[in-house]
Parts: sequence; C-alpha cells; structure tokens
Amino acid sequence: MKKWAQIITIFIIGSIGILIFSLLVVTKPVADTVEKEAILPVVKVWRAQASDYQVIIESQGVVNPMQLTDLASEVSGKVKFLSPKFEVGQRFQVNEVILEIDSSDYEAVQAKAVAELADAKLALSKENALSEQALRDWKVLGKGKEPNDLVLRKPQLESALARVVSARAGLEKAERDLERTKIRSPYESKIERTNVELGSLLTLGTVVGSIYSADLYEIRLPVSINEFDFVDVNKSSKVLFETEISGMPYSWNGNLLRSESKVDQSSQSIFLVAAIENSPSNKKFLVPGVYLKAKIFGKILEGTYSLPRSALYDRNKIFVVNEDETISIREIKIIRSSKDIVIVSDGIGNGDLVITTPVSNAIDGMKVEVYQESPQNN
Repeated sequence: MKKWAQIITIFIIGSIGILIFSLLVVTKPVADTVEKEAILPVVKVWRAQASDYQVIIESQGVVNPMQLTDLASEVSGKVKFLSPKFEVGQRFQVNEVILEIDSSDYEAVQAKAVAELADAKLALSKENALSEQALRDWKVLGKGKEPNDLVLRKPQLESALARVVSARAGLEKAERDLERTKIRSPYESKIERTNVELGSLLTLGTVVGSIYSADLYEIRLPVSINEFDFVDVNKSSKVLFETEISGMPYSWNGNLLRSESKVDQSSQSIFLVAAIENSPSNKKFLVPGVYLKAKIFGKILEGTYSLPRSALYDRNKIFVVNEDETISIREIKIIRSSKDIVIVSDGIGNGDLVITTPVSNAIDGMKVEVYQESPQNN
C-alpha cells in the first residue's frame, strides 16, 4: 500500500509541474516585430559656383645682374689714376671715372689736329678766293664762252675742301682718343672683378675689370611645358619673389621680360626671364647669387570651377547629389590641378552639390545623407 501511495504522489506532483510549465509557455509575452531602417552613407558636399581663377605658377631661381660688362682699354698707355673705389663690390655712378690713362701723348695729337684743321680751313678760304677771282677774270676775257672746271679752279677747290673734312675727322678722332684715356662707368654699377693696378701699362683691348648693374637684376625661372601654357609673357605678367633670411621673410616685386623659347632637354622645362624691382628696405639682401622662390601670376581662367581635390574619383569623375538625395556620377574636364584643388571647365554647373568625402561602393542612384556643405574654394 505504501508503494502505491508513493507512485500516486509522484504522478500528481509531475502532473502539476507539467501543467505549470504549459501555462508559462502559453502566457509568455510576445516581442513586437520592428523593421530596421537602412543606414545611409553620410557625406559632405561642396556647392559649385563658377568664378574667375588666377593661375599662380611656382618656380625658383638665382639672382643675376641684368647687365655684366668687361671694361677694356680703347687706347694704350700707363694707368696714372685709379679710383680708390676700384674694389670688388664698390658702387660707381653713371659716367663716374674709374681710372685714367696718361693723356699727354693724346693731348699733343689733339693739338696737332687742331692746327691741321686750321691750316686746311685757311687753304680752303684761299681757294675760294682764287676761284671767285678766276670767274671774274673769265667774264672779262672769256669772250662769252662758258668756263671749264680748270679755269674756275674747281679741282683745287674740291681738294682743299677734302683736306678740311679730313682734318676735321682727324681732330674728332684725337678728341675721342683723349676722352678714351678716362674709363668711365657706362651705367650705375658695382665692381665685379679688377685686373689692373696703378702704373699698369695697358695696350688696346686690355680688360681692366668687370662691372655689373647695381640695381637691375633678373632671374631665369624654369616652368614645365604644361605650366608654360598658362603664362602670358606678352602682357609682362607680375612676379612675386620671396626668401627667408635669419627667420625673417623678405619679398620683391617683378615682372616677366621674355621667354627663352626653347626647351631644356634634361628637365623638359622652358626658362622665363623676369626682372626684379629692388625695394629700398630690402636692398642689401638683393645681390647676385641669392636664391629666391617665385610666384608667377599667369592667365585668368574665366567661368571655371575650383574643385577640392578630395572630390575627385577615378581621376576625372565626381559624385553629385541630386535633389532626391541620390547620387550621379559625372565625368569632368580638368584644365589645371595643384596639390589641393583642380580647375574644372566642363561637366559641372552652378549649384551642383559635389561630394567631397569618400563613398564606398557608390553607384548611380544610391541614396545618401548630406551632413555638411563645405564653403566654396574659389
């Protein structure tokens, strides 16, 4: 009996447990079904606006004097005067005497030429008088005939006139030679090299030294063939020259003078030549041999778009956000590029929203969310 009582007790307890478990399963709460929204790529955009773009081409070069001249003796003789400033780096004004050659022999030649011209003029005066007298005599004795040249002493007159011309030319040469005993600075200059001393004996053509223009400088600026297309040499494009000395920035203005119109084979560059305006405040730093950076202000590209380089996709494509926030892939025409921007002429219009952030697996028609509009980079 006890055994059956235990079995019945176990059965009852088990039935109650099954009943409770069933009730728990039937009455458990059911979770609500929630549809997940698609996560859209968040992008930044740049609003396109056409403008005029000033091309600036960067280059560099070394300062050179615009004029460099060897001073040579045009007459021979001994140096009797040498300017105390005849030292490398010293400045001379226009026509200032640099050195003098002993002029005593040339003064004697000049005096002789003066006398010869006076004699020739006197002889010409006498011949004029004789010719006029011959004409008067012929009118009396010539019986109405025309006098010939010999009668009128024309050959003698022409000879006397030629002697005057020759004597005058001789005097002019003597005066030139006398003036050439003084070697002067032909322009405002600085001494680049000296070759003679006081007492040196000079012959015709002896180089006594070299000078260069004191405040007129130029620089050869290499630019690539592609960059050269944006330079307008005929309009004397402006150039800004810059350098840094002892941590301080210095700058000078200048302008293009010409191009050398040939390509350097080693670098495939074309050299432009620019003049520099020497500013009084920076005068002491602008000397031959100084290395300067240059910014050449080239052509103005009208009606173009300055696009951030970050907007480029596959070299010449961009993503544009449409009004319904889908994207379109555009192919653009790039006419110039730099480190940060590209200049676009076609494939984009005013007001277009150009994506400037990366978009993974982008395709035409894909929806995006615009997070921020970047300022225009014009």
